[in-house]
Amino acid sequence: MKISCIIPTCDRPKFLIEAINSVLAQTKEPEEIIIVNNGANKVVLPSELSPKIIVINEKQYIGAAAARNSGVKVTQGDYLAFLDDDDLWGREYLEKVEEALKGGSECIISRLDKIEDGIISKHKNAYQKLSLNKLFVSNPGVTGSNIVIKKSVFLELGGFDEKLLTSEDKSLVVEAIIKKIKIKVLPDNQTIFRSDRKRDGLGDNPNKMAEGIYRFTLKYKNLMTRRERFSNWLKIYKYRFRAGKKIALIPFLFLYLFKKLKLI
Repeated sequence: MKISCIIPTCDRPKFLIEAINSVLAQTKEPEEIIIVNNGANKVVLPSELSPKIIVINEKQYIGAAAARNSGVKVTQGDYLAFLDDDDLWGREYLEKVEEALKGGSECIISRLDKIEDGIISKHKNAYQKLSLNKLFVSNPGVTGSNIVIKKSVFLELGGFDEKLLTSEDKSLVVEAIIKKIKIKVLPDNQTIFRSDRKRDGLGDNPNKMAEGIYRFTLKYKNLMTRRERFSNWLKIYKYRFRAGKKIALIPFLFLYLFKKLKLI
């Protein structure tokens, strides 16, 4: 079984090396490691690492979704394992993934822990929580770093949606559920999210968060219940208000009141 590892990176060289080392330390080695650089700076790897890795340089700041899709185009493996440049895998990550894939699964979602100030603790676990309802209004534990998927299925689903500023990872899983792809959640397989990282301008940018949720809601509005749409619009107006658009407070309070009164 050939598994390709794709790591999008954007100007975080120290974290990138740690991410690569977590892949090289796997008990099950990937077929290849493909780094897709969409940052402003050249990727420079230690000489002992570079022969084992393919580096692709993309346009600056095309985003994680487009960078991942670009990496997939050159992969030789039958399965795709994605890892963000500031996240990590537990040592047996790919070994456990391979076992699940041999069982007939086509997409694997693993547990998501977090590391903060050098301490690893529990964060999210999508086990028994992976449903359209959960994915439409929250994130039960899906990120770019804990998805492994059969390449043919990934291509069938159209890859990561590059129009989404956020939730492109959730969207891929939503599409998989809609198409009835065989998904398995591994509650004991560790992916490590770096919660104390220097943010990349998205998580702390309310304008982009508002726009990202808006695009996700627009994409799936016909599949969402009225309550699910309202929940997302509450978030959109909340982030717009935080971005300095004071007028957004009015529809936010209106929707919040409706929710409290259980009118939606």
